[in-house]
Amino acid sequence: MRIMIVDDDPLVNQSLKIILEQDSTIEVVSMCGSGREAIDAYPEVRPDVVLSDIRMEDTDGLDATAEILKLDPQAKVILLTT
Repeated sequence: MRIMIVDDDPLVNQSLKIILEQDSTIEVVSMCGSGREAIDAYPEVRPDVVLSDIRMEDTDGLDATAEILKLDPQAKVILLTT
């Protein structure tokens, strides 16, 4: 499974990557620091799942999800918050 991680905290991105890649069937194909970055990267990366924080400074996870779904109505997005 190819996963894109989106969070404005680099420590969260790296921690999620380490945890997820403990499963040999998971590959983190992109780590984005903002919703805008995720929107821009999505067409090239085409992950199976986007794992995104809801609250981010630039473009939040809800807005990014809406834009990603415009690009790919079949996209799978999981939103996280703390």
